[in-house]
Parts: sequence; structure tokens; C-alpha cells
Amino acid sequence: MKPLLFLLPVTLFTATALMAQPVMDQVDAPQDGDQLWYMPASHVAITTTGEDVIWDLSSLSTGEEQMLSFLDPAVTGHGAEYPTSNVVLTDGAVQMYLRTDATGMYTVGQYQATSGFQLRIHFSDEELVLPYPCTYNTAFADTSTYSYPFQGDTVHGGGSKAYTVTGFGSLVLPYDTIHNVLMLTGTSSGVESVPGTIYHSVSDMVIFYRPGIPYYVLSASEFSSYVNGELQQTGSSLYYLSQSTFAGLQEHASDAIGVEAWPVPARDLLNVSYGLAGGHKVSIELYDASGRQVRALQEFTGGSGIQRTVLDVQGLSSGIYLLHITDDHGQRGTRRVVIE
Repeated sequence: MKPLLFLLPVTLFTATALMAQPVMDQVDAPQDGDQLWYMPASHVAITTTGEDVIWDLSSLSTGEEQMLSFLDPAVTGHGAEYPTSNVVLTDGAVQMYLRTDATGMYTVGQYQATSGFQLRIHFSDEELVLPYPCTYNTAFADTSTYSYPFQGDTVHGGGSKAYTVTGFGSLVLPYDTIHNVLMLTGTSSGVESVPGTIYHSVSDMVIFYRPGIPYYVLSASEFSSYVNGELQQTGSSLYYLSQSTFAGLQEHASDAIGVEAWPVPARDLLNVSYGLAGGHKVSIELYDASGRQVRALQEFTGGSGIQRTVLDVQGLSSGIYLLHITDDHGQRGTRRVVIE
């Protein structure tokens, strides 16, 4: 008898320029309604680490897109069994119940109906998926435990993981370059036991995240599985965010920050207001009609809500300018302004 959770892949799918350090935090957590499409590809080794790295994966193979969706637990039919969950990750076959808060994203349980069985897996010690905040050199380790009934027995399982954010920079994919990414490297290990049998799996992982994207940008895994200490299988997988998903997220990010500027026209000082959560690093830039940056300001937001600042525009020629505001999560806002 072979328990089924042991067979589930880490990513839910079947296995087959200088910049500021990006930060993942609670504002980036997945929410009800998020949908992300991923492309499977042949595994490649990704080993370069450090600051402002360019990872060129433009030659990755492509396959058939596969979708991950995030749902409200209440609509799944099993949310009441996982009362601490506030969002569910599903690929259509597996429901992974997650909890997100200011400290991170955690797995609290899993439901799967397969081969006539209904697996109801509950974590007595939650699994940490990603801590918040998470930035360059962040390191975390975690253990988890769970159990579930299976064919008259109780399967006892648990895992451990240790990850470090070993780099940040730009990820070159076959369709575009995604800037401002974090690279996590580490190892996950899982053990399940039933009377007479112990299943053990080990995965060496490289995972890329980007602020403003609620789940991973790219996940690459090399794994081995053992039964009672004997090697049974080795394999690898790689999935990356699809072109259509990235384009949609970019379009959304471009309008994510509402911006106002006055007076119109402005002469010496330009008043700027924008809506944003607190605790963000913000770049405020003014460009002339030729695309040349003529003013730049960086600041940190305080409390959430409307933020206000003043930009000195003395000495600028009369004309139309474009005001750009960008936060450290990749969200942007723009406003056309007139200077006299």
C-alpha cells in the first residue's frame, strides 16, 4: 500500500541594470480570484547567485500551459474542515489550503479526491511556504507534521526545509525579461510512514519570486524518492510563468497606483499625492517630452492611505511632462503634468 500524498509534486503539477533589493511581504500574498498560468519546460541547472544577476533562460523549452487558481475556502465545499485557511490553491485536482498573514504564507491542509479515495490531510504543525518579509539574504528553516486516514490505516507525515535568498536581479524568459526577482535555493525533505513502510523524498529547489506576483515566477526541482531506505525514483521538473499571465500582471501593475498632481500648470513646486500601503520604498520621477529624466525623488511611505509630497520643478522649461511613481513591489502609476 502506497500513501498518495507522497506522490504529490512540490508545485502541484505532475513532475516532468542595477536595482534595489526586492522585498516580498503580505501585500504580495495570493488572494481569491488570482489565476496564474505556467509553462512546463525541461529542467536546467540554475547556479549563479549574488546581486543584480541576469539569469538568461531564454532558451527554455515550452509545453502546454497549466493553470493554478486561488479561491475563497468557502466556495470549495471543504473550507469548514480547514478553518484557519484564508485562501485555497488548486490545479483542478488538488486543493491546497493556505493561511497568509504578516509573517508569511503557510500550508494548513490539503484535500484530494482520486481513485475513489478522498484524502483529507490536516497539518498539526503548519508548513511555512514563504516568510514575510523576504528579501536578499533572508534564510529560513521549518518543520511540519500532518496525518490522514488511508485504507484503514493512519498515515503520519512530516517534512523539513531550509532555504536562503541567494540572489536578486533579472530573469530572462523566452518571451520577456522579468526584473526585480528574488532567487531562493534550498532543500525540502518529506517522510511518510504506515505500519511496515517508510517513504522518504528529497527535493533540491530553485524558486524565483517577484513582488507584485502572488506566487512563484519560476520553480525548478531535482528530486529523489526512497522506500524503506532504497532509492526508487529520481526526476526533475521546471515551470515558469506564461507570457499571457505576465502581460496581464504588467498591465494591472501599470494602473495600480492612483496619482494626482497640481497645480495645473505648475511653476516652482508640483504637489503630488498617491494612494499606497505603508512601508514601501517609492521612486517618484519626472520625464520631459523626449523621455529624459529631469527630476527624481525617493521616499518611504508611512501609514497606509494617501501619501503626499512636493517636487521642485524650478528651472524646467515650459511644456508637458510625465510623472512616474513606482514602488518596490513593481506597482506603477503615471500622470501627465504641465509646467509653465
